[in-house]
Amino acid sequence: MPVLSSEIIADLTEHIRRSGGDFSSWSVGTAQDAHNPLFDADRLKDSDDALIYREAYTPASARAVRDHFVADCGIASANDEVGPAGKLVYLRRKSSPEHP
Repeated sequence: MPVLSSEIIADLTEHIRRSGGDFSSWSVGTAQDAHNPLFDADRLKDSDDALIYREAYTPASARAVRDHFVADCGIASANDEVGPAGKLVYLRRKSSPEHP
């Protein structure tokens, strides 16, 4: 179920804090759906907390959450939103320099 941008920001921020609190260890992006290849488990670190995503009400809301984390928290942007705009906003723990 979609949630408000402020709730997504609070939830994702809490997830980072529970996972060590180092914002620079994460990247943030948007996606159209959870069937995106980036969500494949074998492309993530072997950790339960390596990926978290939430559904926003609109693609614009998802971009606003992404932009908050990039501008206000210094988290790297994981994508440039190529393709259709998506309502999912996600945080992914960086696993290597090739996968920011």
